[in-house]
Amino acid sequence: MSENLTRQLNGLNTTLTNVDRDYRASILTASSADSSRQLHLLTDAIQAVRGLAVYDANGTAVASDRDSNVGKDFYSHEFFTAVRMRPDPNVLYLSRPSPTDDERVALHLSRAIFDANGQFTGVVSATLDEEFFAFIVRSALFAPDMRATLVHPDGAIFVTVPKIEGRRPVNVATPGSAFVDHVSSKRQSTVFEGLVAVTGRERLLVLTSVQPPALGLDNTIVFVVSRERSAVYAPWYDQVRIYASLYFAVLLMATALRLFERRRRRKLLQQEEAAQAALRLSASRLERALDGAQLGLWELHVDSRQLKLDARGARMLGYEEAEMVRSTEEWTQTLHPGDREGNTAAFSAHLNADTPVYENEFRVALPDMQYVWLFSRGKVTERAQTGAPLRIIGTFMDISSRKADEAALAEATLLQKLSGEIAQIGGWTVEVPSGISRWTEEVYRIHDLDLANAPDLSNALAFYTEEFRPVIAAAVAKGMQDGTPWDLELQIVSAKGRLVWVRAQGEAIYQAGAIVRLAGALQDITARKEAALELQRLNLALSELSYQDALTGVGNRRLFDETLAAEWGRNARRGSVLSLLMIDIDYFKRYNDHHGHLGGDECLRQVANVLRDTLRRAHERAMRYGGEEFAILLPETSVEGASLVALRILGAVAAAQIPHGASPVSPWITLSIGVAGVLPSVDAKPSSLTRNADMALYQAKAQGRARLAIYDDVEKE
Repeated sequence: MSENLTRQLNGLNTTLTNVDRDYRASILTASSADSSRQLHLLTDAIQAVRGLAVYDANGTAVASDRDSNVGKDFYSHEFFTAVRMRPDPNVLYLSRPSPTDDERVALHLSRAIFDANGQFTGVVSATLDEEFFAFIVRSALFAPDMRATLVHPDGAIFVTVPKIEGRRPVNVATPGSAFVDHVSSKRQSTVFEGLVAVTGRERLLVLTSVQPPALGLDNTIVFVVSRERSAVYAPWYDQVRIYASLYFAVLLMATALRLFERRRRRKLLQQEEAAQAALRLSASRLERALDGAQLGLWELHVDSRQLKLDARGARMLGYEEAEMVRSTEEWTQTLHPGDREGNTAAFSAHLNADTPVYENEFRVALPDMQYVWLFSRGKVTERAQTGAPLRIIGTFMDISSRKADEAALAEATLLQKLSGEIAQIGGWTVEVPSGISRWTEEVYRIHDLDLANAPDLSNALAFYTEEFRPVIAAAVAKGMQDGTPWDLELQIVSAKGRLVWVRAQGEAIYQAGAIVRLAGALQDITARKEAALELQRLNLALSELSYQDALTGVGNRRLFDETLAAEWGRNARRGSVLSLLMIDIDYFKRYNDHHGHLGGDECLRQVANVLRDTLRRAHERAMRYGGEEFAILLPETSVEGASLVALRILGAVAAAQIPHGASPVSPWITLSIGVAGVLPSVDAKPSSLTRNADMALYQAKAQGRARLAIYDDVEKE
């Protein structure tokens, strides 16, 4: 059980590490919804987990397999507080079991997230599946009086099988208990025999602490197995009674040989009945074990080539409940044609003693001709004196769900690869200290190289320009030395002589406390960099002129007109959508009449500040279009993306709660927003975008204000 738990924890640690890495690598390009969908796929694929989430440094869930949790505040939750108070990249945090809204128990396994500067930026956390771990610990039970429990070091119970009916979960860390003695002694295992305070019964307990050193787990998991003391000693008492009976029989032999003979025969009959009962009990236990594990049992007689399935196995394959016997030829015909040769080869290898066991995954047809995936495992249990196999016994289980999950994961992996190609992001690794590199296809494309063996580290660094080569070389050396990650924007010269701006990211991968490789991502940001440089030049030119609204501090109408003309031409050349938000303060005239013109001026300034603070990209600017109207140009942004910005603005203004004493729709300032987007062309005029946004704005007002309306006419433009 300790090894099984360790494997589960290792798998979960790998999952959290991968989510941590993927989250940091994609945080600037992926949406919360995309991240949540990926977490949902992972949750479905991993049986041990019923929840995955990523939280920022303030405890807000930024991505979750449960959409309802995104945006919620988990700052005060114990599992987040434990990481926040002492964040450590080498520690895997195990929280205390805590009750949930659905009357289950939540146990969180978490890792801290750090940015490129080593600053704590959040937490990635997995909520362990109570039912899955209950299934694992149930496999340790081989007697009806047994109980298996997973316990946190402070005594809180995570899983107990079977549950104690009619009793609420208690803390087992009572003073003087065997549990407290085991935890405080820091022993690996403890055996205890006596009165158990929690149940008030005499039991035999074995306590084992599970804390794999390679994981850096901050708490141990205590695995407790117990039996009724009377049940443990029952066979001994039975043996004592048998010996007493035999002794009494010997004493009676001297006086009544015939009576003794009669009693002896009766005793032998009783022993035979007991043996039959024990055999039936063993069969019953085996049956329950197979039922619990959802396993079918099969037996192959090699000489007669007859395959026998038990009733459970027959039911699993859609047949009658009675046992089923088939020839190996008939069985082989039910297998998927693509799996027959492989299954025959696996059987032959084991029959020839080339493999210790027979194992294989294959598809088999049900009576309705639908295929299910099975995992089968068996072993030769009887051989002739010549060594030839006579009988093989094995089990099989339905793994169709797992195969579906694997297919979904493969599809998600392909989607991630395609997303990387669309976003022009590739991945790379460098082995330490050999310098051997591995690149994804996108990294080859960025360097204008044919797919082949990736260049070694020194040749890879040679692609960077003389200005940036020392910078990346120093970052790589620092990463190899002490694991310092990097995130840089640099320029390379491709194999075809192109100057390419790239975003280079990297971090160290540890094994057993030592750095074994560097891994990271490379993104072609030439278009964005050129756009940023062009915008920088434009901003420099604009700063020489008076493009600022004197009242609000945002851009004025002149800046809007010139920016619209410039972005119209640039987006026309790139063939990208240009979107516009036209924003109007609802019932502003009434605001002026109620609060006065000085109050109106202050209101305009506050709204302008909210708009400015809500925009995230450098080339997105809020401008005062006139009166109480503002405009926001969104280059290279679809109407859907512009709608998301508009929704963010509506939420920010609502959160600001600027009082409006004369509005019929709200006690606070509200906005009406018109959203429009076009594909600019040299034949069309920029005024068409302004006209469409104005029409959408009028529609928002007509629908009751305090909302957005969309004029989506990209195809027509």
